This record gives sequence, structure tokens and C-alpha cells, in this order.
Amino acid sequence: MLIAAVLATADFAGAAVPGPGHTVKVIVQSGYLPQLPVLVRVELRDASGRPDRTVWDADAILSETAAGITLSTNRILLRNGLGTGLITISGSGDFQLQVAVGPVQTSRSLRDLSAAPRTAAGGTLTGSATTWNGIINVTNDLTVPTGHTLTIESNTLVLINGVSSGTTAPDIFVNGAIQSLGTELEPVTITCANAGLRWGQIGHNNAQPSTYRYTSIILGGRATGEGGHTGTGPAIRPTNSRIVFENCNITDHADNTGTPGKIMIASGSDLVFRDCVMARSRMGPEISTTALLCTNTWIMHMRGPDDADGIYVHDQSAGQQVLFSDCVIVDGDDDGIDTLGSFVDVENCIIRDWANRLEDAKGISVFNGATHVRRCLIVDSTVGVAAKWSGGAATLVTIDNTTMSGNLTNVWANKKSNAPGPFIDFRITNCVMWGGDSIQSDFGETNLTIGYCDISETWPGTGNIMADPLFLDTTAHDYHLRPGSPCIDTGDPASPIDPDGSRVDMGWLTFVVPRPVLSVPAVGTSGFEFRLTGYTNRNYAIDYSTNARTWSTLTTISHRADPETVTTPLPESPMRIYRARLVP
Repeated sequence: MLIAAVLATADFAGAAVPGPGHTVKVIVQSGYLPQLPVLVRVELRDASGRPDRTVWDADAILSETAAGITLSTNRILLRNGLGTGLITISGSGDFQLQVAVGPVQTSRSLRDLSAAPRTAAGGTLTGSATTWNGIINVTNDLTVPTGHTLTIESNTLVLINGVSSGTTAPDIFVNGAIQSLGTELEPVTITCANAGLRWGQIGHNNAQPSTYRYTSIILGGRATGEGGHTGTGPAIRPTNSRIVFENCNITDHADNTGTPGKIMIASGSDLVFRDCVMARSRMGPEISTTALLCTNTWIMHMRGPDDADGIYVHDQSAGQQVLFSDCVIVDGDDDGIDTLGSFVDVENCIIRDWANRLEDAKGISVFNGATHVRRCLIVDSTVGVAAKWSGGAATLVTIDNTTMSGNLTNVWANKKSNAPGPFIDFRITNCVMWGGDSIQSDFGETNLTIGYCDISETWPGTGNIMADPLFLDTTAHDYHLRPGSPCIDTGDPASPIDPDGSRVDMGWLTFVVPRPVLSVPAVGTSGFEFRLTGYTNRNYAIDYSTNARTWSTLTTISHRADPETVTTPLPESPMRIYRARLVP
């Protein structure tokens, strides 16, 4: 008797929620001083070990194990899998900090450093090298001179004396190099020595290359105001310098009113941010004539009455690249990415919630220059992408395979008093622009060339459609396409094909094909006959095995009509297991 068993593969992947498949990672200094705020970074990680960006919002709940210990808050809000919070610890003694996100939890040990010795520092460092460890108290301006390397070892707490007001506070001036070498379990913290006060800034001026690794830089900003935006003091000031930030947190340089400082002003420099967080400041970095590589970085929660941008990029020199890749830029009072005369690439980023206070807040604002957006999600903002022009070559914006939804306006060719237009060139392909006022132009349709897009209003262009894209669940911010979506396989046929070998889809997320199903086989005149139920215009391999460990392919089906009959020869062995799987 012949026995055939049937398996199926390739489950549909929808939006995630915190659950047993996740892990929680916490980065926090290993020691604390009572009443001095501590930065806690929480990541909800998926199986790949990265923050799970599909978990839109989640709460991390904090608790402590020791009697007499109190935390200033027990909640950190995670945005797309990551969040930070500034926590004040009252009481004394060592304790375990417990962190739970839904059913997933972890803990970290924090040691009371009240009795630990402190080493005072200030003035100009001598010799060619200095090493800091333990607790360092910077009491006045400190200079790292040319040719000198300051190494900050892991598990070091740098306390810089602060002031309550004004723009003059102790600073660190770097003409040589800083190597701040924290680790995941023993990071470096650079903070204010006094609760309620703030220190000045770290300035790299014509400095040697520096690295900050697993370092939290918090509670600065009492520095001289400068820059084209906000006029507030930066916590970090690179000039003609190269700095690499890896797994760093640069946060809390302003309160909710935007006082006193912003993250950074940079000029003539070369900056790298990898796996960093910038949060809760007057604005994010303001960079000019500076190259920037920003990957896997969260920029969030910028507050202030005007120009509270996630980042402001302007006046890049020839050959200077600005690239944002795999970033989350979320929640501020002005623009997520603001540009002026720059050349910027934005790919695989989530840009959301730039709509709090200003009527013209934008996910991305382009003023002259050129910006290229690929495979991004831009949602829940006043304007998704806006472009302006004031002179020179036309402002160029290309947008490909991007989803814009939940915005009052998705794309806007904009005329303002300082940007009279009309030389704006939008080129938009393979996108979903659904809901609100999809397209607005102050100069007419000629500013926008749009093709193979799903738009919630009629617009001229080859391959454009106007149909509900059938997102899986917009309430849960799951922008996967449902089976049967009009955006599946309807992108520009000249574009590269999707990974499953099909024509490119419209929008941010490539359609994930539901699992194929093979029916129980029947014995026909030519062999076993199966009915294959799958997604059309896809290729499926029919495999067999006698032990469910090693598999051989019987045939590959180009699935054009659903369901489809598949015939295979009768096997010689007494039992076979069959499966269907998607192939390119």
C-alpha cells in the first residue's frame, strides 16, 4: 500500500506584537548615584536580534527588586521596537532593574556608587595619552590637545559640573582624539554632575578621528547658541573632524519646551551613526558641508516652537554623501528630515508622527538640491514629502516603492515667500499614496511625474490606479498588502523583479505570499493527482521525501490558474511526504 503525506510551507507574515518570540535587551550603566538621572535604553528584539520595527508602539514596564528603591517612572514608550527614558533612582543600595515588554522580560544589576571615589579633571591634558575609568568629575573646561588621545574605558561615569541657566558651562574641547570604549554590559555615561543642571558641549575642532562606542551623552546643551535652526547651543560640536558613534545614546539636552540645547551642529566634518538613539532635545543634528552615514538609528521626540526637526542637512559640498538607511525618525514638532541645498538618500526608513504643533510639519522637507527616497514608510504627518525651490537647478525628488498614508497631504510641490518655485521635479514610481490629499502642487501638474502608483485621487500617468490598496490592518499600522490587493504585481515592469520572481509590487513592503496548500492525493491514471492552491503568477516547487529530512524536487509549477491539478508519477517507495514551496 502506498501512503502519501502532504506538507505546506511559507506562512503569511503579519505585524508583530510583543510575545514569546521576542527578547528584551536593556542597555544601562552598571552603577548609579542616587538622585542623579540614569538613561535606560530598551529594545524589543526579533529573531534576527534587531529591534522589531513592526511593533508600532509598546510599553516597557520597569520595576526594582530592593526595598527602599524607587524609580521616577515605571514606563518607557517603545517606538518601532526601541525606546529610552531618563530614570531617577531614589534610595540606596544595589538592586536588580527588571524590564518587561508584554510577556517578555529581562533584568540588569545596578550597583550603588555613593561610596566610590571620584577623580577630578579639568584644564589641558598633558602628555600624549590619558585614560579615564571609574568616576571622573570634570570641574571646569577640559581640553584634549592636538596629538593627545583621551581613552574612556568601559564602565566609566563622567560627571561634568553644570549650571542652571545661561550659555556658559564646563565644556570638553577636543583637538586630539577621544576613544570612548563602552560595552553593552558596561557602557560609558557622560552626564551632568548635578541633578537639575546641565553642562555645556563636547567640541571637536580640527580634531583627530574619534570614536564613541556604547556611550550615553546626556544632559548637556548649556552652550552658546548657533546655527541656522533654533539658535540654541549644541551638545556636540564637530568642526572639520571625523567622528564615529556606535550604539550611542545622545539624549535629553532639552525639556519639553525646547530648553536649552540641541543634539549637534557640525560643519566640514565626516560623521557616522550606527545603532544610535538621538532623543528629547531642541532638535536633532544640524549638519552643513558634512558627510553623513546614519544606519539603524532612531531619531525621536524633538520639541520646540519652531524648527524642532529630527535632523537638518544643508549645503553639502561636492562628493559628500548623506545616507539614511534602516532608520526610524519619529515624533517631533517640525520636520523629520529637513534639507537645504543637499544631496540626500533615504532608504528603508520609517518616518512617522511629524504633525504635533506646526501646520506645515513634514516627514521630509526638500529645499533645492536632490533627495532620493526608496522603500520607505512615511505616515501620520501633516505632509509626507514636500519640495521647494529658490534658485539654481530644479529641486529633484525621486520616490520609489514607498508607502505614504495617514498624512493630511502625501506629496506637495510647495510655494513660500522664500521659495517662489516653480522649478520642482517630483518623479514618483511604484508608490502607494493613499488617504488625505494625496498630491498637492502650487504650480500645477507639470511638477510631478507619477507612474505605476496607487493614488487616492485621479492623476495622469502610465500605470496609475485609484483603488483601496488593502493594507492588512491600518489601525495596527500593518502596511502589508492583503491577498488580492491591486498593488500586487502592478508596479513598473521595467523595475527589478521582487524576490519571489514576480513583477514588482507598489508600496513599501513586498507582498508576502500565503502558504500554498496541496490536497490529499488521489491515484489517477498517470500517477498521483494533487490540487495545488496558491497565489497566481508565482512558481511553486513540488518536493518529496521519505524521511522529512532530505528532499528532492519532482517538478516546478508556474501557477497561473488557481486551484491547479498537479500530476506526479506513482512512487516506488511505500511512503512519500510531499510539500509545495514558493520559488523564484
